[in-house]
Amino acid sequence: MVVSSALLGVLSAFFGWAMYWAVSSYQEVTYQMPGTVTTLTFGIGPRGDEAEDPAVVADELRDFVTEHSLALVIASDGERAPQFLVADPEGVVPWYSPAHSNDGEPPEENRGAYVFEGTYSQQQWQRGESPALVPEGVEVVGAMPSPEGAGDLQFARPLGNYRLPPGEYVVNTDDPGELAELRGIVNRAGFGDHSAKSMPLGQYLTTDPLVGVTGGLLGAGLLAAVLCWTLGVRDRAAEFVVRARHGATHARLVRQVWPRGLPFQVLGVVSGVALSGVLIALVGLQPLTRIECLVLGAGAAGGLLLAAVAWLLATALGTRTRNEVDRAG
Repeated sequence: MVVSSALLGVLSAFFGWAMYWAVSSYQEVTYQMPGTVTTLTFGIGPRGDEAEDPAVVADELRDFVTEHSLALVIASDGERAPQFLVADPEGVVPWYSPAHSNDGEPPEENRGAYVFEGTYSQQQWQRGESPALVPEGVEVVGAMPSPEGAGDLQFARPLGNYRLPPGEYVVNTDDPGELAELRGIVNRAGFGDHSAKSMPLGQYLTTDPLVGVTGGLLGAGLLAAVLCWTLGVRDRAAEFVVRARHGATHARLVRQVWPRGLPFQVLGVVSGVALSGVLIALVGLQPLTRIECLVLGAGAAGGLLLAAVAWLLATALGTRTRNEVDRAG
């Protein structure tokens, strides 16, 4: 029982890891925005020469975001300045929060850029140089940690009255009306729609291959554990027959047998989770972080709950089968 519980603990821990990695991946593609996030990709359209005044379009886009209490992150397409343009009037983008104050100025008056820590641009800025990758005329006013999914992007700055760039426009809404209005504004800047993708966190998790595989293995492991433990309980059939003949009910048999197996479940699951933590640390060649330890803790808690339920089911099946056979005889 301890060995099977340990294997169940390993599966539970790796399912927890899969969920953690999937959530981290989701945060990368959504830039940690809350709510349902939609990613719109825009490129130079066929009527780019008929674009409206860039400053007017950018102001209209910023007003749209403010009016609807949304957040918008525009990621560079890789051919222009390696930057994020951010419009976040509600302050819901966690990694951008340092840019919401600049000597007491309101966000709409703050036009400076914040270089990401550890980047080439930050190294230049710390040396007192003007970062080569920051557009001319843009003042660097500080540094901030880079968000998940930033890749090679070097800095972030507020959306201003300058030409909108092509790239990914990530906004925290999936409302068709709001998305249509946003498309209309960006199209007037001379861009054409390339793609649009909206996926809530729940749907993202259910479609993640790693979560699906580990979840399937965990489910198969639970089924195997129930069958194995049920057979183990049935090995005590003679004992249950004697107790049944002296008035023991099925519920009483379950109450007597189930608690006695729980210590073995706890020992096995905890050992399995600890083993998975050691394996992860050895593969990563570094100690586990606080977050990773919390993931292991969640895996252990989930594994103990699943093992307790599986053991209860196995106990109920094992005692009921033999008890009913005896009564039928």
